[in-house]
Amino acid sequence: MNITPDANYEYQVGSSLDADAPSYVKRQADKDLYQRLKEGYLCYVLNSRQMGKSSLRVQVMKRLKDDGVACAAIDLSANGTDITPEQWYLGVINTLVNDLYLDRYFNMYEWWDAHNLFSPFQRFAKFIEEVLLKHIVGNIVIFIDEIDSVLSLQFSTDDFFSLIRSFRNKRADKKIYNNLTFCLLGVATPADLIQGKERTPFNIGRAIELYGFKLNEVEPLTTGLAQKVDNPQDVIREILNWTGGQPFLTQKLCDIIFSSNADSEVGKVITAGIEAEFVKKLVRSHIIDNWEDKDDPEHLRTIRDRIFRDKQRAGRLLGLYQQILQQGKVIVDESLEQMELRLSGLVVEQQGKLVVYNQIYQYVFNKNWVEKALANLRPYAEAIKAWLVSECKDDSRLLRGQALQDALTWANGRDLSNEDYQFLNASQAEAWKFLSFKFIDESAADISELITLCEKYPDEAVSYLYNRYLEQWLVSHLGRTDLANISSQIIRDYRETKREGLEIFVRELCKSQNLPPYPKISTKPAKLYFGKIPVGFQQNVELQIINNGRGFAWGSVKLDLNLPGVRFTEKFNSSTDKKLDIQLDTLEVEPGDYKGKIVITSQGIEEEYNILIQYIVTEIQVDISPIEIDLGIVPYGEHSISKKFRVECKPSNGKIKGIASTSDMARFKVEPHSFEGSFSEFSFTLNTTFIEPGKYIYRVILKTNTGIYKIPVYFKKPQKMIDMIINIVHRCLLFTLIIILPITLIIYLDIISFIVILGLELLNVVTILFLLFWIVSIWVKSKQRVSKDK
Repeated sequence: MNITPDANYEYQVGSSLDADAPSYVKRQADKDLYQRLKEGYLCYVLNSRQMGKSSLRVQVMKRLKDDGVACAAIDLSANGTDITPEQWYLGVINTLVNDLYLDRYFNMYEWWDAHNLFSPFQRFAKFIEEVLLKHIVGNIVIFIDEIDSVLSLQFSTDDFFSLIRSFRNKRADKKIYNNLTFCLLGVATPADLIQGKERTPFNIGRAIELYGFKLNEVEPLTTGLAQKVDNPQDVIREILNWTGGQPFLTQKLCDIIFSSNADSEVGKVITAGIEAEFVKKLVRSHIIDNWEDKDDPEHLRTIRDRIFRDKQRAGRLLGLYQQILQQGKVIVDESLEQMELRLSGLVVEQQGKLVVYNQIYQYVFNKNWVEKALANLRPYAEAIKAWLVSECKDDSRLLRGQALQDALTWANGRDLSNEDYQFLNASQAEAWKFLSFKFIDESAADISELITLCEKYPDEAVSYLYNRYLEQWLVSHLGRTDLANISSQIIRDYRETKREGLEIFVRELCKSQNLPPYPKISTKPAKLYFGKIPVGFQQNVELQIINNGRGFAWGSVKLDLNLPGVRFTEKFNSSTDKKLDIQLDTLEVEPGDYKGKIVITSQGIEEEYNILIQYIVTEIQVDISPIEIDLGIVPYGEHSISKKFRVECKPSNGKIKGIASTSDMARFKVEPHSFEGSFSEFSFTLNTTFIEPGKYIYRVILKTNTGIYKIPVYFKKPQKMIDMIINIVHRCLLFTLIIILPITLIIYLDIISFIVILGLELLNVVTILFLLFWIVSIWVKSKQRVSKDK
């Protein structure tokens, strides 16, 4: 294949590639993620760092946008971790508003404040339904990157992930949710992000596997190499042999070659026939040798730091990795330590086996490195090394006496490798052939004494149980393989809740000795009767948890019937919680008679404990004073009004909660905007700058938990001084036009013309008088003639 060199070509190492980056390599994940999101599936890409997750997001987003899909990308690491839930959820909404141009339709800050009766989580849900899905027509994909950032927050985000699941479930009832889907990307396991299987979105989503580069995919990388080497395909093949297709390392080696100066004689960095040897030397000189000094941008240190980030589990991860180095591979079992080691990027799954990702990692993180790292962790490094060399047969290398006690103290609370457990268990078993089971301060010679010590020193007992020391002692000292088998099962079932696992173990020990095994939980008081209480009543009650049996209980708390306003912690643990907090808040409860019970269910105990609860919610009377407000004359400008009004509820132990607004929020504002309590007082700010003079009626609108109230507000805006002056001038001008101007015209007319006109008028008068005289004279004569005739 002939490859045409590109003078503008460049590789990119250590950050997300642009959508049009020439060195972007398309993989099967590009096709899978694009297709699944187009089909509306919830997708997640969980993998180690620097595997190209963010670059994949950029590429798929571009393709979806070209198809007319509305896309938004939320980088959770940009929100920070030292923030409140309100700030975190508002930051998520702000990103969606900016990416999808939703600020054209609503004011985010006013909307957020207007919904402050809801929790941040509920406001986010309402935003999705009432704003996002309302204004965005067509399909929407929301990418949430750096999802593992939630692990550093000071509050739980289980509700957030549960909400994503609920959006999917709502599709059956509300078709509009078919338009919405999510893609989650980060470095975490689903179990890290959310615990409850019934709430997690990951068991209904599609996992997108992101593998390293394959030879048939890396043609875009050869374009840059063509300018520097004779056979780009051979060079890229040798690079992949070293990197295993790991994207960061592959781009880095290509960039090193691309940035190298060509041989002046042959004009190339790598000539034909020396590809393998040249790449080998390049890898050693630029990456492997003194790797900690050359690891820039940081990559290998990221892997190392990931393994050591949890000191309690580092030994376990190192032991697993050591096993892979020694055997070449181990069978995948999806254990927590295997998933954590895979997220470090150090190993990868191939055909159901875990193997080291590539040759570079094998050279950097080799057997010597692992042994040194383990030696820095273990106080018994030399002893276990000699014992392992003897194929675990040299009992003289086992720990005894104070050395064993020191080792057990060090191991307490740590998650060690299988070899560590085998060595410590063998040392314990050797000692237990003749000794009782030793706690730090006391010893147990039989099961009854062991029960007592487990309850007296629970933290120490947890360590012995999960390090399998108790299991070994039960077999070697007492011959109780039945209890040892139960112990082994408990370790598997209660891996994440070790204190509860110890309690189950002790219950089994009690059963074996015919001792009462279970706690007996009750509360004081045993029932709650609040009597008649008004809307808005609030009271916190602490129920004392009493255990009349042994051990401790844990489980769930729930209602058998819907009791509105009753809140409580849904889980309890009597070993840490000596009380159960019950809260009754009738702020949003309809008046009525309510009865029911709170049911406490303890794990492993069939009998439930019930707490009866009863209350009668009565209506409250809302008094608004005054019922209407006359502000009088309000001059031009913005003014803080001295007149106030108050809202009060009766009885006084009730509460009213709501939001205050006005019929013209731009000119007439009321404070406070939101209110809650038995009494609230409100003030006004009125801006008359842009309204015409005249009489006005505005209204204050109170939306509350008991209804909507409207208070009329009257005021009059007078004319401004400048308006009055203009009016006077206007009147003067009219007077001048109507009166003065005609007079002035008469004065300035030609006097002769005026006399002539006057003479003519007089002539007309004389003529009229003459005619009247003539008419009268004729009438008189006619009368005289008639009289004579008679």
